[in-house]
Amino acid sequence: MPTHSSKNAILQSLKLPEDVSVSELLGQGGRAQVFKAKLDDQDVIVKVYNKDVASKYLEKYNVDIAQFEFDRNKALFEINEIQEYVAKPFRVYPSSSRYSHSIIQEYVSGTILENLIKQLGFLPKEILDAGYLIVKHAEKNRIHDLDISVGNLKISKSNGFWKPKLYDFNIMPQYLFPPNLIVGLGYKLGIRKKSFRDYRSLRNWDRRGRQKKWIGRN
Repeated sequence: MPTHSSKNAILQSLKLPEDVSVSELLGQGGRAQVFKAKLDDQDVIVKVYNKDVASKYLEKYNVDIAQFEFDRNKALFEINEIQEYVAKPFRVYPSSSRYSHSIIQEYVSGTILENLIKQLGFLPKEILDAGYLIVKHAEKNRIHDLDISVGNLKISKSNGFWKPKLYDFNIMPQYLFPPNLIVGLGYKLGIRKKSFRDYRSLRNWDRRGRQKKWIGRN
């Protein structure tokens, strides 16, 4: 974990426009550091990408990771039927920008789905229903591989109902870059559907919600 002084050093190293006010480091993952901030009067997060990961995306996939994630986020947010389940994207600063390599996105509060299932001991039906709605409309709009594992969504309660929200959009779709020849052939022949992993994740949600004891990570 970063020390107080190292956190301050990280904050001071950021280069962002004057209307973005960063308050704290929320966390660090394999691909990015996430900061809580204000954009005018809006609560937002600033996701700053790790240089080695950005280089990997450029070399392996020929994309700027910030632009890639922002575009995926924006495409999903613009689907009216599921907009309420997707974090709002605000800005992108690609590596060519004068600012830190980052995106700015709505701050999403709530409980990680994995933790909520553990706390409640079951999966509320409205969460699973919303999950299928999200995947259905994403698939209809040719967006696949949403990275919706139980550890990668936040859940909040609104008007007495649980609601999932997507906030992480930087996974590279497997059908574009298959991990091996067999998987690639499956996509090519239509044996493996482009949204295969999305529906598998939904089945895992349901399975986790029915388990007496939590086993595994997905």
